[in-house]
Amino acid sequence: MDLEIRHLRVLTAVAEAGSISKAAGSLGYTQPAITAQLQRIERALGNPLFTRDGSGARPTALGAMVLTHAQNILAMHDDLMRDVRRRDPDDDLSTLRLGSTPSPLTATMVTAARELLPGTDVSLHVSAEEEMLELLATGRLEFGLGTDYPGYELPIPLGLAEAVIAVQPVFVLLARTHPLADRAEVPLAALAGEQWFPGEGKDVRMRAQFHEACRLAGFSPRRVQRMNDNISFPLIGQGHGVSLCHPLAVERDNVVVRPLAGDPMWVRQRLIWPTRGALVEHAPRLRDALIAAHRAAAEKSPAYRAWLTP
Repeated sequence: MDLEIRHLRVLTAVAEAGSISKAAGSLGYTQPAITAQLQRIERALGNPLFTRDGSGARPTALGAMVLTHAQNILAMHDDLMRDVRRRDPDDDLSTLRLGSTPSPLTATMVTAARELLPGTDVSLHVSAEEEMLELLATGRLEFGLGTDYPGYELPIPLGLAEAVIAVQPVFVLLARTHPLADRAEVPLAALAGEQWFPGEGKDVRMRAQFHEACRLAGFSPRRVQRMNDNISFPLIGQGHGVSLCHPLAVERDNVVVRPLAGDPMWVRQRLIWPTRGALVEHAPRLRDALIAAHRAAAEKSPAYRAWLTP
């Protein structure tokens, strides 16, 4: 289970109220509902977050650490929602609001948007695709660059349009000294015993695709170790694990990018925008700019260029 904003609100409510029953009252839920929710959160994190006795609920050491992060995340989330709600969808476009899932093409979208509308300020909100679609559907973003996975797609809400930028295979990151690094492509089954780092696999739908691909390859992956990409790259480079990656990923820190044999996983990039709005006419130009940028980036990537060559 991935933690969501509502889970973080439950944790902070329990900590602030000092008891589950008081937190339930403040949130408008029953005590059993909050207790069950808290138990699910604790199971997901692997250890208790509160000690509970007759005097109430107090954070454990782990709970105190989680609460610090939760309060920071909630503050940023609330700031975001407050700022976007201040703006009426019919306001003039002195600021062009862009959204994106993490992608090698995110910066390119910002550059292309500035070239389309010179002199316009551009804001960027990076999030999961679910949140980005909500912001687009409610008129709080003009364009979004989404990432989805064939077979695990999110439906586009009414009032939005999309254009496919690229459909690409998922590649893998290996240490340059890995025994399989000299292969043109790597069989997924050959990585059965590896430690996996998150990479592109942080998305819940990507993880579902990954686990299904592993099942078809005849193995269950070792537990994915979650950590910041700045840490996982050096660990991969020193041979401590491997990671899924976007085919446009740049090799660095003694890490190489390789295709997976048979292309067992795929990723799709798409531009999404509201069908009603002042910038609808610019969607084709932004789409074309992103497609051109993707092709140029693919040509600069040795692994991807080799995969594209018949």
